[in-house]
Amino acid sequence: MLGLPPPPPYCIDCGAHAGLISDIILHCGGRVECFEPNLYLNFFLKRKFETNPLIKIHQKAVSNKSGKTKFLTFQNRILSQGNRIVSSVQDDETSSSYEVELVNLCEFLEQKEERIYLLKLDVEGAEFEILPTLIEKKLYEKIDYIVCETHEYMFKDGVEKLKVIEKELEKRGVKNIFLDWC
Repeated sequence: MLGLPPPPPYCIDCGAHAGLISDIILHCGGRVECFEPNLYLNFFLKRKFETNPLIKIHQKAVSNKSGKTKFLTFQNRILSQGNRIVSSVQDDETSSSYEVELVNLCEFLEQKEERIYLLKLDVEGAEFEILPTLIEKKLYEKIDYIVCETHEYMFKDGVEKLKVIEKELEKRGVKNIFLDWC
């Protein structure tokens, strides 16, 4: 007797921007929950995917804490991939902001009972706040693949921050976290 087919792989797209990775996930038969704090891009995402039941869109930023913070607009470009929630060496070129809600990503992941196939992190520097806790709590064990675009150039000590994370991954033998994947 044939059983029910397995559910579509569950993926999380943090820093969804215009939805390119979410598009690929959906095209490959996955389900996706995406986080995009940019209110303009979030409006676009909701319109783009409004009829697709396999995607859930949150207008929230992921972080290592919950609450609210300022979403900083880089060079007044409202759709820029450089918009962010963390202070960086680009602050001199950042003059406007608006308030966004934060989701503690590690707490969010801890609450998930199902296996996560893919976690994509493109969060403009917040990865350096999120990854140490994710690694310490061994949350990578409930996720098949974690891909992270690193933004060490945004910080005076960015190279050192990245080296600390790489060293911890090597020490623990973690093989499913791919840094600077794009």
